[in-house]
Amino acid sequence: MRALEFLAARLPRRAARAGEWGVGTEDLALFHETSGEEERQECAAALAWQRERWAAGFGWLTGPLAHGGAGLPAGYDRLYRQLEDRFEVPDMNPLRIGLGTVGPAIAAYGTPEQVDRFAVGLYRGERVACQLFSEPDAGSDLAGVRTRAVREGADWVITGQKVWTSNATFADLGLALVRTDPDAPKHRGLTMFVVPMDAPGVRVVPLRQLTGGTSFTEVFLTDVRVSDEHRIGAPGEGWRVATGALAGERRAVGDRWHERNARALELLRGLAERTGRWEDPLARQEWARLYSRLRIARFQQERMQQVALGGAERAVDKLLLSTNLRLVGELAAELAGPAFTADTGEWGHYGWNRWLMGALGYRIAGGTEEILKTMLAERVLGLPKEPR
Repeated sequence: MRALEFLAARLPRRAARAGEWGVGTEDLALFHETSGEEERQECAAALAWQRERWAAGFGWLTGPLAHGGAGLPAGYDRLYRQLEDRFEVPDMNPLRIGLGTVGPAIAAYGTPEQVDRFAVGLYRGERVACQLFSEPDAGSDLAGVRTRAVREGADWVITGQKVWTSNATFADLGLALVRTDPDAPKHRGLTMFVVPMDAPGVRVVPLRQLTGGTSFTEVFLTDVRVSDEHRIGAPGEGWRVATGALAGERRAVGDRWHERNARALELLRGLAERTGRWEDPLARQEWARLYSRLRIARFQQERMQQVALGGAERAVDKLLLSTNLRLVGELAAELAGPAFTADTGEWGHYGWNRWLMGALGYRIAGGTEEILKTMLAERVLGLPKEPR
C-alpha cells in the first residue's frame, strides 16, 4: 500500500493501454531513438524520478542494506514495477543499463568501497552508466576483445575501441572489459574497469542505424588513465564479472517486453481486419500461433525468475524474445502487403517496417543468438563442445 500511495501522490494514472486501432502513435520502433537535446531532457527526467524513488525507499529494493538498499528479494522489485506501470512514469530507458546491468555487476563483484563510490550513485539518481563491452572484432566472441590496459604504477592506461554502446553520449561512467594479459588464454587475460566517461582520451561518436535513429555509439579510448581503484575484481577475472553483467542484461531484455508484445498482437488483429485477412483461416492460424508463442515466453520468463542471476538458462528468455519479435514483424509484413514498404500514410501499416528492422538488432542484443545456443547446448544440455 505504501508504494501505491507514493506513486498516486506524485504521478497521474496511466490511461488504459489497449491496442485500439488509430489511437495515438503506433510506437512500433523497438529501439529508443531520440538524440541530441531531446535525449538529454529524457535523461534529466529519468534521473529526477530515480531520486524520488530513492528518497521514498524504492530506489534499490534489492540492494544491500549496508549501501542504502532495502535488502529485499527480486520479487519485491517486480511487484513494484507492476504497480509503477499503472502511472505516467518518465521514460527510464536512459538509466536501464546502469540500474539493470552495471550497478548489479559492481554490487556483486566490487569492494564495499567501490559499491559506495560507483554503484550507489546510479541508484540515487546522481549518475548514468554505459557498458563498454563489444568491439568491432569482438561482438559475438566477446572474449576476443583487443582493447588493452597496461599497468603503470598505481594506474592503468587503456587504449582501444568499443562499439554498439548505448547512453555513452551522456553517461558519467562506463563498465569496460579490457585485456590486461595478452599471453594468457583469452578468457583469462581480461579485467574489468570503471572508466569515467569525461576522462582525457575518451571520445564518443554516434552511429546512424538502419532505422534512422542514433541510439548506439562507438567509443574510442586513447591512453585513458584510470586508478587501480577503478578495477572491479582481480586482474584476469574480468570474464567472470562480464558474464554476471550479461546475465543481468539478458534478464532485463526478457522482462520488459510482455506488455508491448500483447499490444502488438492487438494491432496485428486490427491490421488483419482492415485488410480483409481476418476471415482467412491461414491468417488467423498464424495469429493464434504467435499468441501461443508469446504466452509461452511469458510463462518461461516468470519461471526463470527463480534462477540465479548467472544461470546459463537465462539465455532462453532472450532467444524466445528475439525470435518472437521477428515473427511479429513478419506477420505484419504479410498482412500489410505493399504498404509495409511504401508509406501510404495509413495508420498501423508502414510503421511495422521499423519493428521488423529493429528485430534484427535484438538477434545481437544481450548476446548473439548463435553464441547463446552454443552456451545452452554445452552448459545446460551437456552436449559435446565445439572443436576449439
